[in-house]
Amino acid sequence: MANQLTPGGKLVEDARSDKRLREPMATFDSASLGKNPLGLGPLQTRTDIQRVVGDLTAPLKSRTSPGGARVRLGSTGAHFSQQAVDLEGFARPLYGIVPLVVGGGTFDGWDRVCAGLTTGTDPASDEYWGPVERDIDQRMVEQASIGLALAFCPEHTWEKIDEMARRRLVNWLTGIFDYEPGQNNWQFFRILVALGLERVGAAFPKDQVKRSLDRIDSYRRGEHWYTDGESGNIDYYIPMAFHTYGLFYAAAERSLGLGDPARAEQYRDRADGFAADFRHWFAPDGAAIPFGRSLTYRFAMSSFWGALAWADVESSVPWGEAKGHSLRNLRWWSDKAICESDGVLSVGYTYANRVLCESYNSPGSPYWSMKAFAGLAAPVDHPYWSEPELPSPKLETPVTLSDAGWVVARDDHQSVVLVAQPALAIEFPEQGAAKYRKFAYSSVFGFSGDIGDSFGSLVTDSTLAFTDVEGNRRVRLGVEAAGVEDAMAWSTWHPWPDVRVNTVCWAITGSIHGRLHQVTTGRSLKSVESGFAVGYTPGSDVLWTAGAPNDLRARLTTEHGTSALFDLPEYGTFRKGAVRSVAVNANLMRPNAATPTLYARLDAGTHRLGALVFASPVDPIPEARPSVPPSVLRMLDELVSRDQS
Repeated sequence: MANQLTPGGKLVEDARSDKRLREPMATFDSASLGKNPLGLGPLQTRTDIQRVVGDLTAPLKSRTSPGGARVRLGSTGAHFSQQAVDLEGFARPLYGIVPLVVGGGTFDGWDRVCAGLTTGTDPASDEYWGPVERDIDQRMVEQASIGLALAFCPEHTWEKIDEMARRRLVNWLTGIFDYEPGQNNWQFFRILVALGLERVGAAFPKDQVKRSLDRIDSYRRGEHWYTDGESGNIDYYIPMAFHTYGLFYAAAERSLGLGDPARAEQYRDRADGFAADFRHWFAPDGAAIPFGRSLTYRFAMSSFWGALAWADVESSVPWGEAKGHSLRNLRWWSDKAICESDGVLSVGYTYANRVLCESYNSPGSPYWSMKAFAGLAAPVDHPYWSEPELPSPKLETPVTLSDAGWVVARDDHQSVVLVAQPALAIEFPEQGAAKYRKFAYSSVFGFSGDIGDSFGSLVTDSTLAFTDVEGNRRVRLGVEAAGVEDAMAWSTWHPWPDVRVNTVCWAITGSIHGRLHQVTTGRSLKSVESGFAVGYTPGSDVLWTAGAPNDLRARLTTEHGTSALFDLPEYGTFRKGAVRSVAVNANLMRPNAATPTLYARLDAGTHRLGALVFASPVDPIPEARPSVPPSVLRMLDELVSRDQS
């Protein structure tokens, strides 16, 4: 039978035929809801991308205060002051404006920028941004793009304001040296401010800049990866912050003679090596795998590729491929509902959604995405622009990225990552388990938050969750050891002190992976394992199956794809299947989504649970079930033996 999902997430049988709906539903361009500037024309050439910078910044003019310093883009707040919220709206677009102008493009709003630099730094002005007045002050974040503008565009900024305004601007910027930035990617903000001050001949404490440069080095992992400082996170802050800022630094050293040549060369070398790994995060259609925090920065995900061109770093990834990753990513975003009605970028991901965002996301935060236009600084005859766009290379077998703790598989339609990261030093941010602790993340299906619906039901995806008899629920937390090797991601975790789980996930193709768990528990538990969540349109037909033969326990097919789970009872416990909806707006990709699940009750003792996980936007479920590789069984036995020793 065909079935529908009710508003409460129940699956209700219908008397119609057991076939997927073939007649398409009425459609419309969702991007037109918010006048997505990326969807207003082709994104094929350098000229197209220059136009987009203007289209993205044009709606900000009407949101700018009379003195130019405050750009208020919405009514929601963040955990910092309104002064800093409005400063974000002013400063972040500079990440796209500066490379546009460096590369010979034009921007007609410099008068507003200069007015803002004048009034925003004036304590007597109603539009004063306020001073940096504490460690980890949000103003430090926004000072970095202003430093970049001074370094590369002094003729449009520094030279257009009067002497009094210059003194105030220097005084305001040097506030970043009076307090300490966060012990993470924030150290680069001090470095970028120093580049701007050096360019205009202003004094600053060079010993503090050296300390920040040294601290950045201390966050290195392997030859060309970093962790995001004290937190230990490995996520998009590595490409869009550490490497992108390092390439900005390298570009300033090469073209302007600023900074330390030795450090600049190090950043170029690290970016070269990183490119060979980072290419795997992008699917053939340009979508990047969503993972970790700050996903509202959207196409900042691809900023690294353009920054390579700005710094003129010829990496192991050909220029045509680098351009392809960047342009395809922008094109992927071009039909998403990412803007408010007037074209201002919304807080969210593929649609406006604060449920999965962070408390530091203000209405101006999404404009960090402007870093994606760094490649515009490269001249028109640079091979990044002159060579033809190349597709993603085929990935015949999964790739193990040891320094990142990732195993990546890719096919013609999506990239999927299996994740095994050790325990974080700081459990941060909101929905941290959903953003970092799931078994797998997909460029097509994203992930869902650990969020209960209005009926009190809590269902999420790509997770093994346990609930004890008192109703306490735990997912993959308490990770004490984790790693990746030979296309396997393994972890040892303990959701309670008397419950220990060893997990081995292995990649097979871009659409299928396997999981095997050994659970040793001192208490009775209910276990629920889930696959990828698939979006659906309320009221549309949804094909689902639960408890089918051949161990295909649960399957869900909608207009957005198919997700299914095979149980592997021969390796342990038999489990039943069901299809459940996640809470509304809990899924990153679609407001409404559901996921297949496997569930079983586990008495105190030791149990093995196994599953094959399938998800694809177009491919059918394979008829032949892949077998569990002997290496997976050996790895699980080794983890168990470590426990016993």
